[in-house]
This record gives sequence, structure tokens and C-alpha cells, in this order.
Amino acid sequence: MIAVTISSAAAPALNLLYVIQQGDTLSEIAADYGISVSELIKANDLVGHSAIKMGDELVIPVKNTDPNTVKTPDLMAAFSSRDQQLNFDLNTHYAVRINVNKQKVNIDQIPADKIINYYVGRGDTLYDLARDFSTTIGTILALNNKSDNYLRVGERIRLPINNLTPHQVLNHRVSKKELDLLARAVYGEARGEPYQGQVAVAAVIINRVLNWQFPNTFAEVIYQRGQFSAVMDGQINLAPNQTAYRAARDALRGIDPTGGALYFYNPRTATRVSFFRGRRKITKIGDHVFMK
Repeated sequence: MIAVTISSAAAPALNLLYVIQQGDTLSEIAADYGISVSELIKANDLVGHSAIKMGDELVIPVKNTDPNTVKTPDLMAAFSSRDQQLNFDLNTHYAVRINVNKQKVNIDQIPADKIINYYVGRGDTLYDLARDFSTTIGTILALNNKSDNYLRVGERIRLPINNLTPHQVLNHRVSKKELDLLARAVYGEARGEPYQGQVAVAAVIINRVLNWQFPNTFAEVIYQRGQFSAVMDGQINLAPNQTAYRAARDALRGIDPTGGALYFYNPRTATRVSFFRGRRKITKIGDHVFMK
């Protein structure tokens, strides 16, 4: 029997964190802990995106703050010893993880070429990384043989990219040198265009990198012979402004005003207009026509 002592009449806040297992559903979890599905959704801000993934954590709302009377079938298993003494201090917030070791995350199914090295930045959390890489906290912990949620700025960790689209993978793998080159291409080709037009030019370059008909690096796409006027007239070497960098970053994040275009040209200045005849026009932004 676990003995619980509370040092004041004011009860502490107690959260139960349920580690989602394969096959779990919200309705089953809610029923197990004597709460409604709507309460579970509200406690975890799941409205509109109620999909749950194995290894994620759900807050189980506790109606009674006395840990001895909380209705949780797995609570006793959360503690390493059945004789453990717990002391609760006044106004302290406690979180107890339940069924953490009930099922291990299988990381053997993640191919080696679908794991990248990532350097932790300021403000990074496991929750944010799991969301950004479309994975679970449990998977990240298992990949890095970590037993806690602590991350150190500059620490190198392994992250899976097997659940990401090619565009998302490109965004996570782009180097500073490649970002600089993309921004220079945007500045050289479209600095006089509206901001949406600058994002569109960056998107065309990214679409080419991801398309089998073109080279698969930024440098090879941008410097491919006869493709971009900024390369031919030397404007690719101009220092880009912050707007060009912002447009490049937005395009890398997936913003594409062109809807997948692979080509663009300015009808007023283009010298090889015949090349674009027969191609499907998608849209016109500023002075540029975007095509597939």
C-alpha cells in the first residue's frame, strides 16, 4: 500500500500522464479512467485534431486531488515500490506517468537512412521536435537511449524522418550555405516582385530539387546551364536582403503560391518564349508567369 502524506490542508495539483500504446483509442482510455471523451479532448487540446499516436502522452484530468482516491487502474504500477512514501508540499504541481514501460517503442523498423543528426537549439523541447518530425516522444527517447526529457542546447540527437514528406525532409536538411544560395537566387531573379512572387521563385527552385527531371541539389538546379537569368548576368552574386531570406524560408516550410510550378518567365523580357509554348500555365504573380 502506498502511503501519501500532504503537508497542508491545501491539496497539491496532480496530473496523470498516460503513455499511448498501440491500438489505444480515446474512448477506451476515457472509459478506463472514468472520464468522458470530451473531458479528455479538452484536457489535451485535441479539438479538430484528435488523432493520437503511440508514445505520445495524454493528460488524464483528475477530479479528486487526493492521490489515494484517484480512479486509475495503472497508478500503483507508476511507482517502483508498493511501500514508497510520498510527501506532497503545499501548492506543488506533480505529474505521474502511468504505464510508461507497458510497451516498448520499436525503433528497429526505422531504416538507418531515415535517421538524421540534429543539434538542439534554444527553446527546443521533445514535444516540439516530435510534432515537427511527425513522430512521438517515446521514439525520440528510444533512438537516443534517453530516460528523461532533458535537452541541452547544442546537444546532438538522432531524429527520424521516415514519416516526413520529401519537402519536409529537405527543410530539415537544408544547410546555411544552401539557404544563402536560395536567397541569392530569389534576390537576383525577383527582388522587384511582390513578396508572394519572391516566395514563388523560391518554390520553383525547391520543386525542381524534389523532381526527378532535375538535379537534386540547390547548387546543381540553380547553376544548371541556361536556366536562370540571375546566374547568366551575375546577379546571383549580389548579397540578398532579409526579404529574400524570409521568402526562401517560407518556401522551405512548404508555402508554394505556384501550386507546384517548375518554370517561370517574364513575358516582357524573356528571349526564349518558344520554350514555354505548350506548357501548362498555372498562375501569374507580378511580372512572372509560372508553368509546369
